[in-house]
Amino acid sequence: MSESKIVLTTCTRDCPDTCGINARVVGGRLVALNGVREHDITHSFLCRKAADYIRRVYSQDRLHKPIRKVDGEWREMSWDEAFTLVAALTKKTVDQYGSLSIFHYQSAGSIGALKILNKRFFNLLGGVTEASGSLCGGAAIAGQTQDFGRRSSHDPGDLLNARVILLWGRNPADTNPHLMPIIKSARSKGTKVVLIDPLTTDTSRFCDMQIRPRPGMDGYLALAMAKAIVDSDRADMRFLNECCDNTDAYLAMVKSRDMAELAAMCGIAVEEIELLAQVYAGYKPAAIVCGWGLQRYQWGAETFRLIDALGAVTGNFGIEGGGVSHGRDNDGLFDQKVKGKEFARHSRTIPKPLLATALREAQDPPIKMAFINGANPLNQSPDASSVVEAFKDLDYVVVLEQFMTDTAEAADIVLPATTYLEETDVVASFWHGFIGSVNPAIAPVGEAKSDFEIFQELANRLGVGEEMAGSADEWLERILEPLKGKGITLASLREGHRRIPNLPAVPYEGGVFPTESGRLNLVTSFSQPRLGSDEYPLILLTPHSRRWVHSQILPQDHDAPLEAKVKPETAEANGLADGVTATVVSDAGSLAVVVKHDEGVPVGVVSIEQGRWMKYHQSVNQLTSPIMSFEGDNACYYQTTVKLVK
Repeated sequence: MSESKIVLTTCTRDCPDTCGINARVVGGRLVALNGVREHDITHSFLCRKAADYIRRVYSQDRLHKPIRKVDGEWREMSWDEAFTLVAALTKKTVDQYGSLSIFHYQSAGSIGALKILNKRFFNLLGGVTEASGSLCGGAAIAGQTQDFGRRSSHDPGDLLNARVILLWGRNPADTNPHLMPIIKSARSKGTKVVLIDPLTTDTSRFCDMQIRPRPGMDGYLALAMAKAIVDSDRADMRFLNECCDNTDAYLAMVKSRDMAELAAMCGIAVEEIELLAQVYAGYKPAAIVCGWGLQRYQWGAETFRLIDALGAVTGNFGIEGGGVSHGRDNDGLFDQKVKGKEFARHSRTIPKPLLATALREAQDPPIKMAFINGANPLNQSPDASSVVEAFKDLDYVVVLEQFMTDTAEAADIVLPATTYLEETDVVASFWHGFIGSVNPAIAPVGEAKSDFEIFQELANRLGVGEEMAGSADEWLERILEPLKGKGITLASLREGHRRIPNLPAVPYEGGVFPTESGRLNLVTSFSQPRLGSDEYPLILLTPHSRRWVHSQILPQDHDAPLEAKVKPETAEANGLADGVTATVVSDAGSLAVVVKHDEGVPVGVVSIEQGRWMKYHQSVNQLTSPIMSFEGDNACYYQTTVKLVK
C-alpha cells in the first residue's frame, strides 16, 4: 500500500486569505488540498483557486528543466550549464557596465519571508536597479500612512461587533473568500451590510443594499457623505477636535462643497447619499472595509484619505466594530537586515507602472540585463505591448518561472521554479493576523528549484557564496528573530499557524495614532478628478477573476473567448449585439473580444477580466495606459478609456 501523509503548509500567492492548508500526499503524489480546521480564518475550506492548485503543480505545461533561447529556438540544458551561463553573463555585464546595469524585478507571485534573500543576492553584486512602486496597493498605503502614521486594520473577526459594514470597492466572494463567512454571520446577527461598487459582483447578493458610484469618483461620494453627516449635526465633534489634526481645514472643505455637484460627480442621487450617510452615522459602531480598485487612479491616495476621514467624522476609530480597514504592513515581523544593504555600493529604482519608458530612459548606466522572479511584468504591466518592446532592447533576460508566461517567452534563459507545495518558507497575511510555515509536501516536480536554491548557487559561482551560505531553516531562524521573544519560532510554526503576538484586534485604541502628534492627519484637499475623452468615451474596468490569481492561469484555460461585459444600452449605442465579436481600442492598443450584455455593468463602462496572456491575444493590459498615481507610485489601470468597434 502506498504511503499516505498530511503535510501542513500555507498558501503563498498574492491573496489576503493566506490559507492554512493540509496537503494530502499518497505515494509521493499530491491528491488533495484542504483547509486547516484549526485555523481561525481558513476554517476547513479553500477557495477554488487553492483547491485546484494541484492542476498547476502537475500540468503538462509545467517547466521541468532550465532552457535557453538559441537562434529563436528553446533548448534544454543542465543546471550546471545554466548556473555557469547566468553567472558568466552577470559578471560580464557588471564588469562592463557596473552593477546598476542589472535590473531586478520581484513581485508577489509567490510571497514569503525567504524571498527577502533574493534582495541580498543583488546587494552582494554591489547593488542593482530594482523595480519600485506598485501594481497593487501603493496608493492606498501612501494615503493611509499619511493619515495614521502606520496603517493597520481591524482583525477580521471584529466585524462581528459592527452594526454596519460598508464593503467599499471590495469583492470578497471572488478575491477574499474567507471574509464571506464573517459577512454572513454578521448579517445573521442583524448587521447591515452595504456594498459600494460600480459593478454588480458575486458579493452583491450577500448585501442589504448596493451603491454604484461612477468609476473613480468614490472620493466625491465620501465627501458627499461627510457633508450630509456634518450638515445634519451627526458628526462626532469630540473625536474630530481631540483626536485629529487639520479638523478646521477639513470641515471647511466639506462645507464649501455643493451637495448637488458632489452627487452629480459621483453619480448617486442626493437622497441615496443622505440615506447611506444616515445608515453609516446612525448605527455605531460602523466598519468600512476597502478593496483595491479604489486606488487604481492618479488620485487613489486621496480617495482613501477621504474615506478614512469618514471614519473620523463618525468617531469610528479605536473602537470595536469600527475602523477603515484595507490591509496591514508586515515589514516589522521579519528581520530586514538579512537583505544585506551594507553590501550595496549603489542603488537605483525605476517605477513598475511606467516600466517601458523607465527601462529606456535609464542611463549612466543603461539597463543591460534583467532578472525576474515571482512576477509576470510583460503581462501585468500597463501598456504591456510597450514593455515587450522595451525588453527586446536588453542584452540578457533571466526569468525564474513555472510556465512559459508572456515574460518567460521574452527571456533568454528560463529557470524552472518550485511551487509553494515544493519548498520551505514562512508567510504572514496582509489581511488577517496569522503567520504560518510553508513546508514541502512533495519533491520538486522535474528539476525545479526554489528561488533560494537558485540565488544561493549563483552567489557561489560569482564569488559571494559565503554571504549566502546556510540552509533554508538557518536563514528562516535569522529572519524570525524579531518574533522569537514573543514566542514565535520556526518549530512552533511547524506545529500550527500562530496569531501574530501583540497585534491588536482594534488598532488606534483610544483614538491615539502612531503619527508625530498622536492624532489622525485629516485630508484637506481633493484634486478634482475627471475621466473620459471624446475619442475614447468608455471607461475600462479590469476586475480580478474568481478562477485564478492575477496571471497564474494555465495555458489550456485560455480556450474560452475573452469577454467584454457591457450594459445592453452601451452595446446598442455602439451597434453591438450580444455575442458578436468586436474590438476594444485604447490609446495603448487594441484587443479582440466577444461582447457580453450584462445589466450589472454601468452605462459607459467596459469590464474585462485581467490575467489572461498576451501570447494567446487575450491580455487586457494591451489596452491599459501607463499612468502612475500622484502618491504611492501605483499603476492607474482604471484610468484607461476605450471605444468599441465592430
